[in-house]
Amino acid sequence: MNIQGLAGSTRSINKAKRRDIILLEARKLIAIEGFEALKLRDLAARAGVTVPTIYNLIGGKPEILTLIIEDLVEQLQMVQDSVSQLDTEWVFENQINQLADLFAADEDYYRAAFIAGDRSGLFEQNSDTGIFARSVEAPIAACLAAQKSGRLIGRVSAEQMGRQIYGCYRLARQDWTNGYFDLKTFRRQALTGIFLCLAADAEEAFRYSLLKRISLLV
Repeated sequence: MNIQGLAGSTRSINKAKRRDIILLEARKLIAIEGFEALKLRDLAARAGVTVPTIYNLIGGKPEILTLIIEDLVEQLQMVQDSVSQLDTEWVFENQINQLADLFAADEDYYRAAFIAGDRSGLFEQNSDTGIFARSVEAPIAACLAAQKSGRLIGRVSAEQMGRQIYGCYRLARQDWTNGYFDLKTFRRQALTGIFLCLAADAEEAFRYSLLKRISLLV
């Protein structure tokens, strides 16, 4: 590589580092101080750059939020796609455990992303193709499979059950996002709600198993 090429490579690396620092500070600002705290002048000071540099490397506030949200959606989809539907009880427990582990890897980032997503309408429930519609597909399918296997009796439709189960996760996630409790409590709250939903329509042996799982949650 010639000197000019080396210099260009170094500039690209430095730009990428500054971009990452800007996004990291943006996540921290939203997670710790709230959505409205994301002001470019303050962000520039925290990141050690100028406002024009932020515009040059990323763009304005909408572009910053888009990057934060896009990564969140990708991570959530990866967790959902990795969960099997072979065993209803363990499907939901595995998914919640994976989400708790994911959030624990960078709590500031995920809190920031969820706050940004909520404020931007990412989780609206009216669209047939939005993230909410895609997110409820997995619990509905798991409940339908449980009805076919006889573990759920079917007095409640798979769609109603799946939506309620997703609501249990979503409420626990929102409370964690807002700092009302830690990830350990997020896991317990989400799984307690999910298992109680399933128990309401479970055959006797499955209901006993679910209630036992609730008693073991810590």
